Amino acid sequence: MNPSSLKLWFLSLLSLNVFDILTTVPTYEANPITLYIWGQLGFYVAAWSKIGLVLFFGLLCMVTRKIAAPHEWNFAKKVFLGLLRILVVFYVFVVMVNVAVSIFRV
Repeated sequence: MNPSSLKLWFLSLLSLNVFDILTTVPTYEANPITLYIWGQLGFYVAAWSKIGLVLFFGLLCMVTRKIAAPHEWNFAKKVFLGLLRILVVFYVFVVMVNVAVSIFRV
């Protein structure tokens, strides 16, 4: 696949999002917003909501591709690729922290 492929970056984001959910240790969660959402919705509903937001982002990319003119799509693709790259790097960090917490629990 092309390194500037939206599919590659989107699938990476989706898989990292799932790995984040699978490797999260709830007792070591430090983000107060996440703790509040878990308290309101529960862990599993919050996890499915998180996955749903990534899928919605993918749908937004597809719809934009369908309705944008070719010159507009070139700009929109750059914006989506930039966002996807930032999110993938962030989730790589988050998964690494989750795995480290799982391995080195105190």
